[in-house]
Amino acid sequence: MKFYPSIFNDCLSPIYPGPSSSNTAAPYRLGIMATDMLDGKPAHMYCEMSKSGGYFATFYGLHSDKGFLVGVLRKDMLTYDYERAYADAESEGLTYEFDFTDNVPAMPSEAAWMSLTSNTGDKLFVKTVSLGGGEIYIDNLDGIKTYIDGKYYYLLVRVSTKNASDIEKRIDLPYTCAEDGRGMSLITVRSREAYSRELLSDLRAATGVVYARCVNPVYDILPIEEPDMPFTTAKEMFDYAAQKKIPVWQAALDYERAISGLDDEKLMGFAENLWDLTVHAAEEGYKVTKFDGAIIEPHSAQMKALIEQGRTIPLGVGDMATADAFAVKEYGAVHGVIAGMPAGGAAGVPVSTIHHAVKHLGMTKEYGIKALMTAAIIGIFYYPTHYHGAWGCQAEVGISISMTAGAVASLISDDLDVIERAAVLGAQSILGQICDPIEGAGQVPCFLRNITAVPTAIACANAALGGCETLTSLDEMAETLLRVGIKLKTMGLNDMGVCYYDMQCTNKANCACTCGH
Repeated sequence: MKFYPSIFNDCLSPIYPGPSSSNTAAPYRLGIMATDMLDGKPAHMYCEMSKSGGYFATFYGLHSDKGFLVGVLRKDMLTYDYERAYADAESEGLTYEFDFTDNVPAMPSEAAWMSLTSNTGDKLFVKTVSLGGGEIYIDNLDGIKTYIDGKYYYLLVRVSTKNASDIEKRIDLPYTCAEDGRGMSLITVRSREAYSRELLSDLRAATGVVYARCVNPVYDILPIEEPDMPFTTAKEMFDYAAQKKIPVWQAALDYERAISGLDDEKLMGFAENLWDLTVHAAEEGYKVTKFDGAIIEPHSAQMKALIEQGRTIPLGVGDMATADAFAVKEYGAVHGVIAGMPAGGAAGVPVSTIHHAVKHLGMTKEYGIKALMTAAIIGIFYYPTHYHGAWGCQAEVGISISMTAGAVASLISDDLDVIERAAVLGAQSILGQICDPIEGAGQVPCFLRNITAVPTAIACANAALGGCETLTSLDEMAETLLRVGIKLKTMGLNDMGVCYYDMQCTNKANCACTCGH
C-alpha cells in the first residue's frame, strides 16, 4: 500500500497536552498502543533509549517520561493532569524504569524499546519510534518484525510458523507475515473497522496460535486503502487547482476527502475545531503564571499588556499575533491542550497569524478557516521531514512559516503563483536554522521562534504579493529543506553550546558535555 499523508493526521496534528508533539504526544500514543496488546493491568514498564538519540537531550525537559506513564496508565490524554503521573503510577501499583544505554541505536532519533509486564503475568516487548509531529510506529513485537502506526485497527496473531498458512486463509484483509527464525511467525492485519469477537475467538482457538492481540487507532482519520488521489506533489496541486478553477483551500479538501472518505462539511468541521482550540489556547496562555522548564516565568501576558499600552515598536497585524503565538506556547508548556501545526514546536504560528490578518482585513472566521486549509496543504508537501526537530528548527517553525505565508497571501490574492512564492519565501527565510534546546526544555528556542515566525510569515506574504521571485518551486524547496536537515543531523549541528544533557547526566564527574557540570 502506498502511503499518503493526511492533513488532519500528519500536518495539523496532533491535538494534545503540550509541550511537544514528538516528545509528549508520541510517547502517550505508544504507551496506549502497547498496553492495548497486554493482557491485564500494566504492573511494570522498562523503557530503554539510546544515549546518542533524541530522547536523551530532552526526555525530562519535554515531559516524555510523563507521556509514557500517562499512556501506560491509560488515562485520557486531553483531560488528565500530567503532573499527577508519578503519584498515580505509585498508587496504581505501576513500577517503571527509564534507562539510557548503548543497546538502542541512535537512529531513528527517538526510538524506545519497551518491556511491559501485567498483573496477570503477561509480558510483551515492543520497539517503538517517534518520527516527529506526533507520528509513531511499532516495528517489532516480541522479537518479530511488524508495523503498527496507530492509523488503523491492527490485529497481531502470533502463531507457529507451520500453522501460519492456515491462519492466513482465514483473513480477508490486508496483512503481512514475518518469521522469527525459531519456528514462530507474526501475522499483522490492518482494518478500518474493529475486529469482530467471532473472528478473535476463532483465531485464538486455532491450532498453533499463541495469542491474537488488537491495537486500536490513535488518529482521527483512518485512511482508505488505495485512494484515488487528485494530486501528490505541489506542482500537481497547483495545476489541479488551475485546471479546476478552484482555490487552494478547495484543492486541500479534495485531497483530504480522497484519503478519508469524509465529506467537505466534516473536514471543515475538523479545521474549525483546530481553529477554535488554538484561539482558546492563546486566551488561556495569557493566564499562565508559572511552569517548569529552562525559562523561569511566563511572559506572554506582559508582552500583550505592553502592546495594548502602546509601549512597543508597532508591527501592525503582527503585534497581537506574535503575542498570541507566544501565549499558545506558554499554554502548551503547562500541558494545556494545543494542536501541532505542523508540530508542537510551531503550534502558535498559523492560526495566530491568520486570525489577526483576517480581523485586520475585516473578513469573517470562514475566510480564516479556508486559509488554514491552504496552510495545511502546503505543509503536506514537507511531510518527508515528519516535521521533526532532528532536521533542525527549519523542519518545525520553518515549515510553519512557509505554510502561514502561503495562507496569508491567499487572503489577498487568488493567484496560485503568488501563493506558491509566498510559501517558498517563507521556507527560504529560515532554511538551515538548527533546533537547539537548553537544559532539555523546549521553551528555548521554540517560544522565541514562534514569536518571530509571525512577522516573518507576513513579510514573506507581502514580498510575494509585491512580485518577489524565488527561483525555485515549492517541491524543490521541500526537497532542499530535507537535504539540508539531513546534513544538520549528520554534522551534529543542533547545539547552542549550552549543556542540555543536564537532566539525564547521572555521573557529573564523567559528563561528556563541556559546560562545567
